[in-house]
Amino acid sequence: MERRKKLPQIGDVAPAFEVQTEKGLVRFPEYSEGCWCIFFAHPANFTSAWTMFSAFLAMKERWLNERNTKVLALTNESLRPDNQWADKARRFIGIYLKAPVIEDLDFHIAKLFGLASGRRPQHGCDRLALIIDPGGIVRFIIHRPLPNIETALLDIERELERLQGKIIEPAIFVPLNVEEQLDASGAFYKSEPAYFSRKKINPN
Repeated sequence: MERRKKLPQIGDVAPAFEVQTEKGLVRFPEYSEGCWCIFFAHPANFTSAWTMFSAFLAMKERWLNERNTKVLALTNESLRPDNQWADKARRFIGIYLKAPVIEDLDFHIAKLFGLASGRRPQHGCDRLALIIDPGGIVRFIIHRPLPNIETALLDIERELERLQGKIIEPAIFVPLNVEEQLDASGAFYKSEPAYFSRKKINPN
């Protein structure tokens, strides 16, 4: 019986690996050394998630560059010449993707990170994306199932900015009870209801 390895959690070092991609050899964590990395599971071709992830990467390229962030994708589907993800994205939805895609047919890397991609579900793999910091530490994880893929993309965007200190968390204000107020000394007191006379007033 195969012994499952413990999946990296937030605060853990991301597992190291080396793999050949259509964009060349990728050694991780050297691939993103000194940079942030969004490592996500490549959705199956022609699904709504595939379209949205592809569009996100294409439209956010400058945004990601400004935030010193690289992207890496993982797929459990074959990347044979007639099934190239980047080529399909260019021909069918009009965008060009530069992020390398890892072909992981034996689920070796998927099992290291718990990433779920393609159309072949794998037990224990339910993660859609991870944010990894320049030191190779996992800082954020998105799991399945999701309300929708748009929510996941917004979460990735917001969390990356928060982790990089580009978002100042708003102050939390606790509303007072409608019957409670603060006096000049800062102490609480209970306000009395206001009463208005019903007597008609002669304007003259």
